Amino acid sequence: SPLAYLEKVADKKPHLSFSASSRNEAEDWQKKLRVKLWELLGEKHKPGANVPEGRLLETDRLEDYTREKWELDIVPGRSMPFYVLKPNSGNKPYKTVVCLHGHGGGARDIIDMPMNDEARELIQILNTDYALQCVKRGWCAIAPELFAFGERVDFVEGARSGFDGGCEKPFLNAVQIGKTLIGIRAKDICTLIDWMSSQSEFDLTNLPCVGLSGGGMMTMYTAALDDRIKRALISGYVTEAKDSILGIRHCSCNYIPGLMEWADFPDIAGLIAPRFLIVQSGKKDAIFPVNSVRRAFKKINKVYEVFNETGSLHLHEHGGYHSFWSPSLDELLV
Repeated sequence: SPLAYLEKVADKKPHLSFSASSRNEAEDWQKKLRVKLWELLGEKHKPGANVPEGRLLETDRLEDYTREKWELDIVPGRSMPFYVLKPNSGNKPYKTVVCLHGHGGGARDIIDMPMNDEARELIQILNTDYALQCVKRGWCAIAPELFAFGERVDFVEGARSGFDGGCEKPFLNAVQIGKTLIGIRAKDICTLIDWMSSQSEFDLTNLPCVGLSGGGMMTMYTAALDDRIKRALISGYVTEAKDSILGIRHCSCNYIPGLMEWADFPDIAGLIAPRFLIVQSGKKDAIFPVNSVRRAFKKINKVYEVFNETGSLHLHEHGGYHSFWSPSLDELLV
């Protein structure tokens, strides 16, 4: 059995798993793991080093908010569309939240601009319009179109139906040249935060980031790498890797070559400490099992204990499946 063999090989302690017993040791561990993580991702980023100019493409004024579509050049040959939802009431600078989508129709899902009736139904089932929910709570919500999703998907001849059509070919090509989709997406989001920091209308002093599933994945990695994110809500993703992306078939964009040699998901989430973190899970989630979420949470809590900040770490379980639970926003957006 190839899978049984690989499971046995993977069953060892990563080199940079958390073992610190003091705050100084924990901070030193975080620095080392962040450096290694960027290396594994095949990208690098220095906050504010190169701030690109955004291009405003469209503006639509709706009843409760104004929706703008922008585009940002990340690096030569790579540009990213993103949406800015601004409440029509309230004063500038706007309290601002970064909202990250997962698989599906891209950023249009979380701003409730579905591509078709099927997408609209799925948004309702999974409750994925959380960028819209944020702006209706009086926050400015910024929703980027992540690499190999939505408008950034290529047509691939012979691609299998489902998620692989968007992610598989870019993932394989990225790995072949020393990159990863997670790394590209993290670099894109960090560059977006650079741009946001240069705009006076956004208040980033307590910047939250939120996402479900693939959006939870990118919330975890980006918040781990960029401490300008002060509050994170990771929905439907934090587990021990052996029970989720190693134990269950997932889209290729979840994988980072060599990661398990160095760290597991609880270690990555531990890089967010001592900042505010909500780990959210559905008790019936079939692809990120709740028992694994609970085990991962205990490991993350050990990091927060060393920082003496366990009050900043929260586990929210709901009774549903792989979906977003809106009450967590009430604790995230303060």
